[in-house]
Amino acid sequence: TNANRQLHALRGQIGKPKVEVMAERLRLINPVLKVEAVRRFYNAEASEELLSGKVDFVIDAIDNLTAKAHLVATCVAAGIPIVSSMGAAARMDPTQIEVADLAETQKDPFARALRKILRQKHGFELDAKIGVPAVFSREEPLEPLAPSYDADTGFVCVCPGGKNGLNDCDRKARIDGTASFVTGAFGLAAASVVVRTLVGERA
Repeated sequence: TNANRQLHALRGQIGKPKVEVMAERLRLINPVLKVEAVRRFYNAEASEELLSGKVDFVIDAIDNLTAKAHLVATCVAAGIPIVSSMGAAARMDPTQIEVADLAETQKDPFARALRKILRQKHGFELDAKIGVPAVFSREEPLEPLAPSYDADTGFVCVCPGGKNGLNDCDRKARIDGTASFVTGAFGLAAASVVVRTLVGERA
């Protein structure tokens, strides 16, 4: 579940669509807030629908690299402001989180893989800044500790039945864990980029 890292993921909400639970929580905070919750994964086919209309800012927290690269490329081409979150898994130190241009992140294998796809499939030149702020950590990803029950066979998969069409054990042998105090700090850093950009940087 997402209970270890997402504020709206509570025991009574497990099994419900994440987007609807998130919308419900936002309305509890501000009852007059207008929220349009769309139950759809982002991909090339969904891009036009999800990015139609006036988009002030996109916060990208997609795990799937193909979809993530497509979203970044689409937003850059359309002039839509976007902040992209890189790899938070297997980190324990939120004080090492930074924001930099996507072309200039360091010590982040996920960001490196994303740049490779942007170069090869979307024609990006990454020798200079591309204008996409990225939230990343300088902390080296930690190797997971194998549970005692995996001592003989080795760590294989933590969710053998948890398929959602994008991340499952047939495609991904190891799913690195996340710490709430790291993923939360990633989200707050991304939110800060959005607010500071929309209201204008303060001197």
